Amino acid sequence: MFCMKRVLILTSIERAFYSSTIEYQLLEPIIEVAKQSKNKFIYLGLVPITFWISRKEPDKSFKMYRENRKRIKKWLGSNHIEANFIPILFPIWHKDFYLRIPWLILYTISSFPIILCMLIWKRINLIHSRNYPATLLSFLAKSVLGVQYNFDMRDLYPEKGIEARMFGKLITRNSQLITHKSWSYRLWKFIEYKLLQEANYVVTTSETFKKYVSEKLKVVSEKLKVIPNCVNTQRFKPDKEKREEIRTKYGVTDKFVLIHSGTFGTEKDIPLVCKYFLKWKKLWIDKANLYNNYKDVHLVILCGTKEFLPKIRKILMNVGVKKDDYTLINPLPSEVPYYLLLGDVGLHLESMAIATPYCIAIKDGEYLASGLPVICTPWLRGITPFIEKYKAGIVIDPNLHSDELELYFLKNYEELRQGGLKLVNNVLSLSHCVNSLSNIYK
Repeated sequence: MFCMKRVLILTSIERAFYSSTIEYQLLEPIIEVAKQSKNKFIYLGLVPITFWISRKEPDKSFKMYRENRKRIKKWLGSNHIEANFIPILFPIWHKDFYLRIPWLILYTISSFPIILCMLIWKRINLIHSRNYPATLLSFLAKSVLGVQYNFDMRDLYPEKGIEARMFGKLITRNSQLITHKSWSYRLWKFIEYKLLQEANYVVTTSETFKKYVSEKLKVVSEKLKVIPNCVNTQRFKPDKEKREEIRTKYGVTDKFVLIHSGTFGTEKDIPLVCKYFLKWKKLWIDKANLYNNYKDVHLVILCGTKEFLPKIRKILMNVGVKKDDYTLINPLPSEVPYYLLLGDVGLHLESMAIATPYCIAIKDGEYLASGLPVICTPWLRGITPFIEKYKAGIVIDPNLHSDELELYFLKNYEELRQGGLKLVNNVLSLSHCVNSLSNIYK
């Protein structure tokens, strides 16, 4: 069979064999692209050696991760995609995903030879690199071997590094964000410019993200592609029978459930969600006679990181959310579609941070595809235009005391729900992602 291109799908310093994000947002779309293409796809995950086990349960985690690697290799292999997981020495700790200057040097020196060998051995002529560290290696490989690469940005790495307190500090003063930038940040901004200029295509996740990259980072619009985080509607979908089952199991059949799934953008966002829930609690007490279908409201938080649960419970208690008013669940990635059926509305509440305006989070599509209208904050300008255009939820400023939008939400709930399903079908579905990805490999 003739192959037009041999494409290396490259990830680096990511949880390549135990990440639902990698599986659902990268590998699953690539499988569908491969079915429609004559290209040969090869997947490579460069995983720091300390990521191959969990510090708390080394034996158990190593066995589980090994089984995951076997499963992913078998899954990709059955779709004629070769999978490789290679350990790298640096960085050592998970938090050092944001590579400060010393780690950046060690990472580059130790990892670049691996990429060169892989490119020569597999006769690669195009790289699809996901995230900045992977693209740095791709950029260097292009300089040496002339291999073209597509830059799948996913996020603004230098700015997120500040939010993670690795590339400087971010403080709020008089409602204004003020950044204190380190030399690592300045170096990465220089690297960012080089990576973008040399890329064959640059993938962003929203129109606001694309506009920022075009105007602020000076990338020509012709090579910018918008591919939002997608959702598989075969996995995430409304299911009346399962919904009744799980709501009965958790004792919320007579409650209006607000659900938050996944990570919180910053530490400020956990109390933000809690305080907003209390607003709904007060609304229900004041307006209960208008909405007789449910007796009360309830908050469900799905958190994939078990270590964060005690901190979330403490914040809930400090803010004033009672134990009977919330349910905190630590689901496996495969269980998330089922647990989302607990909810009536999906919460995506983020406070303003540097990278917030460019976000279309994975959770947005999952909420909407599950039949949950979304409530989000206005700073999420990646998703808010879609929410407003399709009437798929409401955009609220949590600092406002008015309950006008919440009452509108309740009165027009079914219309908003249907708008969300339409938004998924027209914009966020896996099929749209696959079509867009296919175009950058032609």
